[in-house]
Amino acid sequence: MKALRLYGPNDLRLEEVPKPSISDEEILVRVKACAICGSDVRNVAAGGSGHGFSLPRIIGHEISGVIEEVGSKVVGYTPGMKVVLGVVISCGICIYCMKGHPNICIHKEALSYQYDGGFAEFVVVPNTLVKQGGVMLIPEGISFEEASITEPFSCALNGQELSNVSLGDVVVVIGAGPVGNMHVMLAKARGAYNVILSEVNPERLKMSMNIGLADHYTEPSKLKDLVMHSTGGIGANVVLVAAPSGEAQVQALDVVAPRGRVNFFGGLPRGKSQIQVDSNMIHYREVFVHGTSDSTFLQMKKILNLMATKRLDAKKLITDIVPLDKYEEGFAKARSGSALKVLLVP
Repeated sequence: MKALRLYGPNDLRLEEVPKPSISDEEILVRVKACAICGSDVRNVAAGGSGHGFSLPRIIGHEISGVIEEVGSKVVGYTPGMKVVLGVVISCGICIYCMKGHPNICIHKEALSYQYDGGFAEFVVVPNTLVKQGGVMLIPEGISFEEASITEPFSCALNGQELSNVSLGDVVVVIGAGPVGNMHVMLAKARGAYNVILSEVNPERLKMSMNIGLADHYTEPSKLKDLVMHSTGGIGANVVLVAAPSGEAQVQALDVVAPRGRVNFFGGLPRGKSQIQVDSNMIHYREVFVHGTSDSTFLQMKKILNLMATKRLDAKKLITDIVPLDKYEEGFAKARSGSALKVLLVP
């Protein structure tokens, strides 16, 4: 089969490798679409990840496909089922797993990291992922392309549940990349009445305006004036930072309302993860600050249900579908900022 394997920094190779075999507790999925995540771009540049990464590795974790083979001891699944795959494989016994937070499992592993991922014609679903419910059926009416971005949507949902985006909220999203636009769409679905999208890249801002998901669009230099004008000088109820920018994180604290919620959704680059803030802004205004890491399978199922009922239109966020053998073109688009979600299809 064809597979895209990472060997080192910027050393990504499309190779012919043996079709994988499965154990009696695993599932083999024929990949129909696998979306490029920002973490894929970073991992290619770095030649791996600090989260545990053995090389060479078939990367790609935003996967949809059709079940090709089912191990003899697997129940509930049959060949031909259309599925989307979870990513995080949790231990099930650490304190965070026991509390219902497998996404921050102390011993977590993941497809594309410790296990081969989906930039290939086939992917093996490890037995633990099968048993934990990480193979989810795609509802009728959802394409493989739409289903492939269930996982990043669910990460955005995790952030919004942590920050309690609610009916009637004024929500600011900083960063108009793929996940930023997912945050906008989700905030509207959760009942936010005014969603403001801020972006430093004029091309991405224009692209987002053409999609037309938010209520207002602005550049960072004009964000505070817009927020204060829109809220009578109070500030936003929720600010979601969907950009790897320390400046954006600082700005979020400047435009949030007293007792508002700030979510640092986008991690910062290594060596640049320190920011300087006036902690009194948090203390005296009772501001709540959260981070977000990954998601749960339950959140993925919620996203699939929202897609199925047309409350989320994932098609609007897919700008490019590229054949696997033209992966260089796909990654170039993902790196350039001129695209939103880029999918590779075998």
